[in-house]
Amino acid sequence: LRIEVEGGGCSGFQYKFKLDGAVQEGDVVYETEGGRVACDTISLEFLRGATLEFEDTLMRAAFTISKNPNAEASCGCGSSFAAKMK
Repeated sequence: LRIEVEGGGCSGFQYKFKLDGAVQEGDVVYETEGGRVACDTISLEFLRGATLEFEDTLMRAAFTISKNPNAEASCGCGSSFAAKMK
């Protein structure tokens, strides 16, 4: 799984999830319980301390980011956020 943060969405930045088996130069890779998550260093600064979860409901099954300490606000659907200014 690859997680990226890019400009866009209703709050300024949005989370992007891709099923990607390739690790790119400069990626930070986390492995746990047989799963591997890759993230570029720029996106990682927006995600540091956040929680990656998998939501499986009648309405959707998707990865989500929750409890992101770098987000000042997020949209109702949870796919975009406004970054805290440091």
